[in-house]
Parts: sequence; structure tokens; C-alpha cells
Amino acid sequence: MWHNLAVGIGAAMTLANLASLTFGTLVGIVVGILPGIGPMVGMVVLLPFTFSLAPDVALSMLLGVFCGGYFGGAVPAILMRTPGVPSSLVTSFDGFPLTQRGEAQTALSAALLGSFGGGIISVVILVFLAPLLAHVAASFGSPEYFAAALFGVTLVVMANRDMLMQGILLLGLGLWFSTVGIDGATLSPRFCFGTLFMQNGLHIVPVCLGLFGVGQTLLLVESRILLTEKMNLARNTLDFSRLLVAAKYWKTLIRSGIIGTFVGLLPGTGSILASFMSYEAAKRASKHPEDFGRGTPEGCLASEAGNNAVPAGAMIPLLTLGIPGEALSAVLLGVFTINGIYPGPLLLVKQPVLINTLYFSIFLINIIAFLMLALWLRPFAMIVRVSPRVLAVNIMLISVVSIYAVNTRLFDAAVAVFMGVLGYILLRLKWPIVNLVMGVVLGEMLENRLRESLSIGDGNPLIFFTRPISLALIVLTLLVVVVPLYRDRRNGRGQIAGKRA
Repeated sequence: MWHNLAVGIGAAMTLANLASLTFGTLVGIVVGILPGIGPMVGMVVLLPFTFSLAPDVALSMLLGVFCGGYFGGAVPAILMRTPGVPSSLVTSFDGFPLTQRGEAQTALSAALLGSFGGGIISVVILVFLAPLLAHVAASFGSPEYFAAALFGVTLVVMANRDMLMQGILLLGLGLWFSTVGIDGATLSPRFCFGTLFMQNGLHIVPVCLGLFGVGQTLLLVESRILLTEKMNLARNTLDFSRLLVAAKYWKTLIRSGIIGTFVGLLPGTGSILASFMSYEAAKRASKHPEDFGRGTPEGCLASEAGNNAVPAGAMIPLLTLGIPGEALSAVLLGVFTINGIYPGPLLLVKQPVLINTLYFSIFLINIIAFLMLALWLRPFAMIVRVSPRVLAVNIMLISVVSIYAVNTRLFDAAVAVFMGVLGYILLRLKWPIVNLVMGVVLGEMLENRLRESLSIGDGNPLIFFTRPISLALIVLTLLVVVVPLYRDRRNGRGQIAGKRA
């Protein structure tokens, strides 16, 4: 164990890996600061360029974008009441009032300390929890994997149950997309419509790049981003003396980091829920809850610690079960599979050096992101002044050209453009687009594991109910569906009765 850890740290400290994660972190901070873009766009734009890199170097770069985006999102939320990433909306509740009072440095210090602390706490939990889950998952067979994947997609749908029908529709569309191409078991073409191009299937890279890279930039062209044109920032760097003000909320930092990590474990929940839960937990535990929403550093620290703990938390189900927790980790899964590495319980046994390299890379990313923002705060903050139309055109051009350059296939570029138009429509409608992505990512696993399970059980579906782990996962899946719907129905009746009274 210690030998693998030492080799992993050595691999993370190589020049190639350090340059990769530093560049990825820089890109992540920039796209995180730019409202309306976010780390997902940065990841899918860089994804085609990572195919020529070693797996650890490629994953470190994308993890840099993943984590750096959450660091950067707090800056415009605090200074301009414009969240760079959706989860930073919670940060603006207290960050912008502090800026209006001339305490922007205090708010930024609390946010950066929260992001850094939440990231480090989540890495520590990842290091200790992932092997434990992998040990449990080592007993998984096809029925257990199918039940786990079913549990994952169900959580995604129920996380957006306010648009339940739309979520189910998009999940079904994603599952359909995953079946396009030659069926590996029967070698028969499916939904190819008589074309050779479709026989290779719809790969996750052009699908994600189109939905998020092209779709988000189309939305960016027509939107007015900034909620205010004022930016109050007294100096070019962070005022490090203000960190002491934020450090007194260390209990909130630890609590929020733990909450964010475990929220990241759950597929489909994401960083927004982590921010809200961390913020509400801090508010309930505070001696002065009335200060929340009026401008308190504790609110900024709690929100940022919660959302920045999500990336490491999302890596736990990805590494141990091969199930991405959200669309961002689905992109990382694409890098694994392209390099012939399949996440699951045996990954920690077969690739211990790679796993330890990723652990230490995430640790380094949090340090580098903190230092970058602390030392170059004003230059980064001024990025928000760039015209959104200029950004949109450049991102779209890079997206289409990069996806074509991977295999020099115009079909992939056409898929990205088609998915971009679809993504734009879904974003305008505010439908849960992550359901579609999860359907594409997990569709193949669901189909193959179901086929294998039924083969093992001689076609009898009762095999899922005769194995303890798969039975437990199916029961959890049913509870995830029934309990929230029952509560929503009961609350709805309570509200109607209250109105009548």
C-alpha cells in the first residue's frame, strides 16, 4: 500500500502531470468565473485534446477543470451577485451583501478558504472510503451491477422530480442513444438507418461536447449575464489577514466538507444540493442565524466548502462501481474507457498507482487553485468583462474543430452540432439535461448487465431478488421513488387544506 502511494505521489509530481493539472486548473478557474459557461464546457472542450496523453495526465487535466471551476464560480457571485457556476448562487446570499458593505476581501477570503478546506477534506475521505467501498463491490456480479446502475439512474430522475415526466423522457432518449450502432452480443446493427457512419454508435464525447459545449454557448449568445456592472475590489491580491476572520468558523468548514463529499456520492444530486445543505446546516448550528442572508463570512465558507467537496465525492462511485455521479464525472469515465481502463472494484487492485496519482493530483489542484486566485485575484475577476458573444463564437469553433480532429470524421462533428441544437432547446426549456447524459453513459451497462444476469439465471428475473446485495439495491431504488412522491403528495394535501382553512 505504502509503496503504491509513494509511486503515485511520484507520478503526480512529474513535470508532465504538474503542467497538465496546472493548465486544467487555470482553465477551470476561467470558465468558472465566466457566468453561463462553467467547468462542464471547459472539460468537454479539452476532452479531445487529452486522447493523446497518458491516462493519469489526461485525468489530472480534466480534474483540474472540474475542481478549478468551483473555485472560480465564487468570485463573480461575491463581487457582482452573478454566480459563475449554479452552486455559487448560495455564496452570493452573503457574499454580495458583504461586498456592498465594503468587505469583499472578507467574503472572498471565506469563500477561498471554504473551497480549499472542503476540497482537502473530501480528498481525505476519498482516500479512506474508496477502498472500503471497493472491498464491498468486489463481491459484485452482473445482477449487482445492474441493480446499482438502476439505482443510479433512478436517483438522477428523482433528484429532478419537479419535472418528473420530462426527466423520464430524457432518460429514455439517452438510453435509446446508447443502443445506436452494432450490438456487441449479436453483431446486428441497431438504429443505423442504413448508414455506415451510425454503426460505430453515438460516443459520449461528441454527445457531451454538443449538449454542453455547443448548447451552452448558443444560450450564451442571447443571454444578459451580469446582474450588476459594479465591481468593488480594493487590491490585486487576496488580503491574507482576512483569512483569520474566516478560520474561526473551522467547525462549519469541517461539517460542510463532509456534507459535500457525501452528497457527491449520490448520483444526480450535484453541487447545488451540497451548497444548500451545507449552508442550511451552518445556519442551524450558528449562534447568530439571523446574520445569514445579510452578509456573514460563515455563509460564504459553508457554501463553498460544500460545493468544492463534490468532485472528490463523485470520484468514489466512479472509481469503485464505474457509475458517474453527474455529467462531469461522466466525462472522466469517457477518458477511462477510451484508454481501456474500466472503473470498478478491481480498478483499485489492477491500477493502484493510477488511483493514488489521482488522489494526490486532486490534493495538488486544490492548493494550486487557491494560490492562483489568491495571488491574481483582480486579473481573474476582470475576465468577467469579456463579451459573451466573443466567448461563445470561440468556444463553439474550438468545440467543433477539436471533435473533428480526434478521428477526422465529419460525422462526429455533425453529432456535436445536432446535440448542440438539442442541448440549446433543453436548456431554454430548463429540462434536466443531465438525465439524457446519464442515459447515454449508463445505457450500455444496464443493457449488458441485464443480458448477462438473465443468462446466468436462465432467463428468470428472480435472480435479482435471490442475491442479498442486488435485492438491497432494488429495495433502495423503490424507496427512492416511493418515499419522495408520498411526501410530495402529503405536503400538497397539507397546503390545499391550509388554503381552504
